[in-house]
Amino acid sequence: VHTEGINIVLALDLSESMAALDFKNKGRVVNRLEAVKGVIQDFIAGRSGDRIGLVVFGTHAYTQLPLTRDYNTLVSVLDRLEIGAAGKSTAIGDAIGIALKRLTDIESESNVIILLTDGQSNAGELSPDTAGEIAVEKKVKIHTIGVGTRGKAPFLIRDPLFGERYVYQRVNIDEDTLKAIAQKTGGLYFRAED
Repeated sequence: VHTEGINIVLALDLSESMAALDFKNKGRVVNRLEAVKGVIQDFIAGRSGDRIGLVVFGTHAYTQLPLTRDYNTLVSVLDRLEIGAAGKSTAIGDAIGIALKRLTDIESESNVIILLTDGQSNAGELSPDTAGEIAVEKKVKIHTIGVGTRGKAPFLIRDPLFGERYVYQRVNIDEDTLKAIAQKTGGLYFRAED
């Protein structure tokens, strides 16, 4: 029995590196998470009849919202997400694993994961490569999006002695891994720098 619409799980990185201030929204400098939230809200607004779930990850990955057609609740939950809520590191493989579990909850003609991250997988139990292989077995397409500029990015630091100040830190996106995951599952890789 196939149901109408497709199942989409958004896997969103909440690691500390998402605090980099390398995006602008309406002339205002915003961090990566705020920039991504706006894009996701536009994406949700353009959907109709699809079930969308939300998985968040950092050091750990977990389901923030199971598959739903209640887009208002999805946007409300998205608005409340905070950097670091799932830990400081980046567990890309675990995020894919949790997203795959959510997609088995409700049968659909098509299952898709959209993975948004700005880092390299440096945490978790499941490697991104193994998670990608499982997705291939389950016929799940994964679109990957690397978020952020190249090189160094500004971060706002709140220091008890010196107050607020900006520091520039090197940022790295493992584009090779993200491209490989997308390619092996039949998805696409995108780089979002603005």
